[in-house]
Amino acid sequence: MLEMESYYKQCTGHYFAIDIYGNGPEEKEIQRAFLGRKPLVLLTAEGFDTFDLPKSRYEWRKTPIPATFPGRIDHATLKDPYKVFINPSLSEVLCTTTAEALAMGKFVIIPVHPSNYFFLQFPNCLAYRNKMEFVANLHWALSHEPEPLSIDHQRMFSWEEATERLIQAAKVTRKEAKERHRLGTVKLDERIAWFHNELGKGSMGDKIRKVLGGGPIADQVKYETMKKQAEAIGSYSQQQQQDNSDDDEGLSTKFLRSSLAEAIRNTFAKSN
Repeated sequence: MLEMESYYKQCTGHYFAIDIYGNGPEEKEIQRAFLGRKPLVLLTAEGFDTFDLPKSRYEWRKTPIPATFPGRIDHATLKDPYKVFINPSLSEVLCTTTAEALAMGKFVIIPVHPSNYFFLQFPNCLAYRNKMEFVANLHWALSHEPEPLSIDHQRMFSWEEATERLIQAAKVTRKEAKERHRLGTVKLDERIAWFHNELGKGSMGDKIRKVLGGGPIADQVKYETMKKQAEAIGSYSQQQQQDNSDDDEGLSTKFLRSSLAEAIRNTFAKSN
């Protein structure tokens, strides 16, 4: 993004304003790279000077880029009418944000890359292969309005269509199945599936997901356990309320369901 900002200024004479959402361990360094800063000299308790060294050459910039850093915010709560979303990444898994921006009817400016091929079919997707195309796409997007999504394009972002694409990508033909069986890859897949399933069980599975970066959703087993406990407590409480409730004649439901009550009803039925 910093390289695109620099080239945009080289072509137009000024930077383009941008709002950068999100947070992370490198948030401070990223802000400095956009806004610049002066080197800091700190005095420690021992009386030694420590230098806050720059993490990149961009921190020495004299002219700050007009960027704001609102932090981590749910996009559904944003009120500003954004119409352009830029995602120049070639390595991070950020395709979900691109899909969300397109689904929300915004221009999306992304590089031509295998991970972005799916988005090239949408009219509001402005893909670029070099810096010049990036500048041209951004300049065009800022002076035009996005096209409304067609019914077919809207359907592409539905769970039904996503599930269908998953099935199409995962299905195996009879010919492929025979070939996989001949090569012995079926048994290998079964072993990998078993290992993956066993690895994710119990509290150890939650710990492994945390280590691998699962974050808040890593505690899957803990969540399912707490959910079942809550359902069991709720079911027991509801049953207790039913057992303690009285019917119109002042008799408890527990008594009406007992064998004694059933015998009394049968006796009166035979008498009648």
